[in-house]
Amino acid sequence: MSIPEAPTAWHRLDLWLARLRPHREPLSLLVDGLVIALCWNITYLFRLGFERWIDARPSYDAWVMLGVIAAYLLAFKLFRVPQSMWRFAGFGEIKRLTIACALAGIAAAAVVMGLGLTKVPRAVLALHPVVALMGVSLARIAYRMIYEHARARIAGAHGEVRRAIVLGAGQAARLLLAGLHHQGWVVLGLLDDDPHKQGARIAGVPVPVSYTHLDVYKRHAPRPTS
Repeated sequence: MSIPEAPTAWHRLDLWLARLRPHREPLSLLVDGLVIALCWNITYLFRLGFERWIDARPSYDAWVMLGVIAAYLLAFKLFRVPQSMWRFAGFGEIKRLTIACALAGIAAAAVVMGLGLTKVPRAVLALHPVVALMGVSLARIAYRMIYEHARARIAGAHGEVRRAIVLGAGQAARLLLAGLHHQGWVVLGLLDDDPHKQGARIAGVPVPVSYTHLDVYKRHAPRPTS
């Protein structure tokens, strides 16, 4: 009787990320809000320097920052930025992020100037959309790098990439996906006869409309590396 292999740190990380996926939209908004707040402070630091980046701020700056965060998150919501799985972040999402950051920055600057909040540096209002775009993009790149590295280490521990197709796309399939991901399997797709689920993604795994689509996923699935 063989002794089961103890899960590695990469297995635990992958399982933890799998548990977070069903809550990815509110979590992505939360992380984006924190990144935007950090970028607001970084912009102040870049504009005023270490000596003045805190003392030279107006007393109402915290409220302005909260309003700016709200404007960005609303723009992200309208452009459906949180809908995308971070591990599949690509040019399309970066394009939506660019448009959302630009519009949110313009709207926030217009409101601040319209309210006569002259103590907020204009340079901060102008530079913050650029810094915020860099911040939220780097957050997605970092997430994808960590996820892909964890998957590669898990697959490498077994010497090959193991693939699976799951029948059904219900709640039981979600639980099965977590177990398969934990064991290092790459799930190509979920087969389900419910037309409302076909073409969607369940925990980041596609539900193909037909077997032809599944063949496309198989051809583009990760291959073992020597």
